[in-house]
Amino acid sequence: VFFPSRPGPTGEPAVNISAWWLPAAPRPGVLVAPRIVVLHGLGSNNNHCGVQSTCYLLRSMGFSCLAPTTRDAGLSGKSSHPDILTWGYDYHLDLLGGWDYAISDPDTLLGGALPSSKVGIMGFSKGALAASIAFGLEPSIPGAWLDSGPYGGLHRMIYSIVRPYLGMFAFLIAEPVWLSAQYFSGDRLDVNDPFELLSNCSGPPRSVAISGSTLDQSVPIFEAREAITLVSGLPECYEVTAYTPPEYCNGATHHQEMWEFPDDMRNILCKFWSQAFSQDEALCGLDSLPKFQRWSLPNHLPPDSPRVPT
Repeated sequence: VFFPSRPGPTGEPAVNISAWWLPAAPRPGVLVAPRIVVLHGLGSNNNHCGVQSTCYLLRSMGFSCLAPTTRDAGLSGKSSHPDILTWGYDYHLDLLGGWDYAISDPDTLLGGALPSSKVGIMGFSKGALAASIAFGLEPSIPGAWLDSGPYGGLHRMIYSIVRPYLGMFAFLIAEPVWLSAQYFSGDRLDVNDPFELLSNCSGPPRSVAISGSTLDQSVPIFEAREAITLVSGLPECYEVTAYTPPEYCNGATHHQEMWEFPDDMRNILCKFWSQAFSQDEALCGLDSLPKFQRWSLPNHLPPDSPRVPT
């Protein structure tokens, strides 16, 4: 399917966004399945195995997925700056365009319109940064699952890469790299601060899940910990779910939980999205679903797993 993004932050026109529509099978007692707009991470698209595997788990429980590819990638249209990779500037507008489309179903391809209270969002890695910004900007989104997001933006990611080598002298490399990136991007980096947006909130509480691996070598776990601390300190705004297993799958450590711990992941997804959509967890039908999980917490992990940091 295709839909327009929301318009750009400085008057840029909307971009035509492509997405997979992955509906859940009909279920007794559910007239129209709730929908979740699921966004991929950096240098990827909606065919990413993390997106597809998670949507399989969601669809098996009766939650439909709309999985967009961001602007300037895949079958989605070009922005006004197609050669510039932005951070915190406009990718959240592609996700919000998908959320608008999933609510209104203007092309009558999704099975009919739904109230905003039945459409959530989900993002992985840099897609979680976009989802956190979208969630902060759009108070009608009932729930957001934020997985392994670099919430401090590119500036903090640069430091997290350089600091292990230079320690207190990291600024000698990090600041010139940041200033150069900011210049060549046309000041399209870290424009929106998700923590600032999420802090500017009011009730009633909405559902938010923060997920990340304690072993993550791409986005340090302190990003998830800071996000958990922030939203947990705002109980009038958020009902918080935290999921931070030691993810390690054939050497990969960045959002691996959907295939390393698929049964655990499915249980947590059921609980979280049932709460977000105010529906009975029994509708997930967990007892009738196949079991895939080989490894389990805390003591039955792959034999080459690194030691979990304390």
